[in-house]
Amino acid sequence: MKNLTFAVAFLFSQIALANDFLPSVIYKLDARFTHHVIVVEKSTHTLYLYQYDEPLPRLLKKYQIATGKIIGNKKVQGDKKTPEGVYFFQNFHSAEDLIKKYGETGLIYGAGAFTTNYPNIIDRMQGKTGGGIWLHSTDDDSRVQKGLDSRGCVVAIDEDLKDISQYIDLTNTPVVIVQDLAFLSEATWQTNKEELLGAVESWSKAWVEKDFETYINSYSPTEFTSSKGGYQAYKRYKRAVFARDDKPIIDFRNISALTYKNYAVVTIEQDYSSDVIQDIGKKTLYLKKDENYQWKIVFEGFQKIKEQSNIAFTPSMRFFETVAKKKEIANDSGSI
Repeated sequence: MKNLTFAVAFLFSQIALANDFLPSVIYKLDARFTHHVIVVEKSTHTLYLYQYDEPLPRLLKKYQIATGKIIGNKKVQGDKKTPEGVYFFQNFHSAEDLIKKYGETGLIYGAGAFTTNYPNIIDRMQGKTGGGIWLHSTDDDSRVQKGLDSRGCVVAIDEDLKDISQYIDLTNTPVVIVQDLAFLSEATWQTNKEELLGAVESWSKAWVEKDFETYINSYSPTEFTSSKGGYQAYKRYKRAVFARDDKPIIDFRNISALTYKNYAVVTIEQDYSSDVIQDIGKKTLYLKKDENYQWKIVFEGFQKIKEQSNIAFTPSMRFFETVAKKKEIANDSGSI
């Protein structure tokens, strides 16, 4: 009876932990771009799938995976380590595509592979090298049971990769890779969230109101880089833009915020309209904390999108349905 009481108490304590503690890498998701996020914990070889929900992210599913043969954070090409950080899925390669490109070697990727943008801007700032970090399956499921078995990729069994693929939206869905996934109390998590989103709100408000000093103070004077050059070049460029007589109308919506250790990645749907420019797109901010623990922007990117969409993302087997249809067409010789 005592054992049963202990088991029940333990079960309820685990439920309480799941409800009261939140992942330290996810602070906000959104319905447009970051409707789902994949979190890979290397130490336990677990892939967590989280879904956008308000007010808190919701854990949807968990899967077993394998990672690089060598423990540690990837630094150079060929070190067989899985990188850690915030990345985005870029493209999908079907099994057919992989076999065409790599021959029989392509079989090791199983049903298909999703590429990532490793090395990201933070990795490049740190001098990291290498590439070809994918989420893929395998032609030998026993590899996943080994845990440490890839050359740096994240590997799932075929069935799981197909299930995970339903929630991937190329160039939008992030994957956060960590050695150990930390969980925070809701109070601490909320404080961290407010600090990060507060810095982003200060930046966006200053831009709308053409408050140049507050705006430019949102950027790191020592680490910021852009297509315009470093901080000083960007400062001169923006000072000239702010000096124009026009007052642009800027709308920000669908904000997401993810972190890895000392940096954060924030994505925003940005609708900008002025006498000179009119466009809608996805703004991506990379931020790091300075010596005073203040979030500062170190890089920003912008990707135009055709128009605002109010259609909610719907999970589907679209990546593998396409493959199945191709095979069906190839095998159909017609009928009389």
